[in-house]
Amino acid sequence: MKVEKSFVTPKWLKIKAMYEAGTNGSSEYGTNFEIKGELDELCLEFIDMIGDITHEMGFDATVEGVHLNLWKERIWSLVENAGLLPNIAWKDELEDEIEDTWNQEDDEFEYNIEDHEHEAYGA
Repeated sequence: MKVEKSFVTPKWLKIKAMYEAGTNGSSEYGTNFEIKGELDELCLEFIDMIGDITHEMGFDATVEGVHLNLWKERIWSLVENAGLLPNIAWKDELEDEIEDTWNQEDDEFEYNIEDHEHEAYGA
């Protein structure tokens, strides 16, 4: 039995062809394809479509001969590689936090037990 590829596959092939024809190789947000441009809009439509299919058929469905997880991985990878995925705020905050503590002096973490002996024994 031949699997009919009439809805998801053609949309994916259009998105993939547009990416391959127009990429400059940068995955940094906004530096490859235009945010809210044609590729971005097509990707959002595709993601919505896959979400609707997941809702209707379940997460373990196969559509047009391809498991939903593979469709999701494909679009996620393309969006990320096209520079259409903004930085995640908590990752930026975590990076800033790491940078802030990286250069602190080591003596901040030292604790002289003898200076605080009276606390332990109530003296």
